[in-house]
Amino acid sequence: VSKSFVTCVRYDGVEVHDMYCDSLTRPEPVHDFCIGRECQPRWEASSWSECSRTCGEGFQFRQVRCWKMLSPGLDSSVYSDLCTMADLERPLERRACKSPTCGPQWEVAEWTECPAKCGRKAQVTRDVRCSDEARPCDPMTQPANIKNCTGPPCERHWTVSEWGPCSGSCGHGRMVRHVYCKTPEGRVVPENQCPPENKPLATHPCGERDCAPHWLSQDWERCNTTCGRGVKRRIVLCAGVSGGKFQNFDEEACGGSEKPEDEATCFERPCFKWYTTPWSEVFLLSFHLFLAFCLLFLCM
Repeated sequence: VSKSFVTCVRYDGVEVHDMYCDSLTRPEPVHDFCIGRECQPRWEASSWSECSRTCGEGFQFRQVRCWKMLSPGLDSSVYSDLCTMADLERPLERRACKSPTCGPQWEVAEWTECPAKCGRKAQVTRDVRCSDEARPCDPMTQPANIKNCTGPPCERHWTVSEWGPCSGSCGHGRMVRHVYCKTPEGRVVPENQCPPENKPLATHPCGERDCAPHWLSQDWERCNTTCGRGVKRRIVLCAGVSGGKFQNFDEEACGGSEKPEDEATCFERPCFKWYTTPWSEVFLLSFHLFLAFCLLFLCM
């Protein structure tokens, strides 16, 4: 806002007291709105948080945002690009900090996957080790390395696709279909979440209306480990076709010495494990504050 000022001035330009001018002819002051030059953006940084670790090396965090005076009385945060385009150096948002040296701490790996079938109970394990081999950790604070777990709900069920065409003559021909384990909502989940005892066949003998007993191998199951060396299994049946219908036979009818392998070794990716120590109380507070700042910034 621009304002005018009224003063009493003598003939030679010297300002004198208002009593020398006629008060009846005194002009009223004028107030008018005006626009100054556009305000430049600026970086604003909050105070540094506490160190993320109560001992040893950690980090401190703070919130950095771009601010700009949009109009008189309206100072607001704006997109960071405005400060960046103005070639303003962004203040650091993270810096290292160091507290007194830590003593030995317990480190834990991730829990293994629950091996229980649907509706059944089992146990999962994890590796627990001390961070310092020279000095023992306090055994009273050692985290658990085993706990109970329950398999997925049993409402999961097997679903199958249509049979494919026969691939050959009797004894060599196969019909194949896909077998899935699904939730009631129709989502496909790992096969170990469905009961294995009633899994439908994925491979079926074919070729003639009557086909002599012969060995029929199903697909290999998943390796029973997520890393390293393990074992995979498959179902091998003595089966044939009688009167156009599938029929199981005793193994002797197919010749036990010629039975295909139903178990084999397998190898997944090399085993690597992350170990973590418990969160410190100070870091949890700082981390929650940091998340709150991020959510506030996203909502603006």
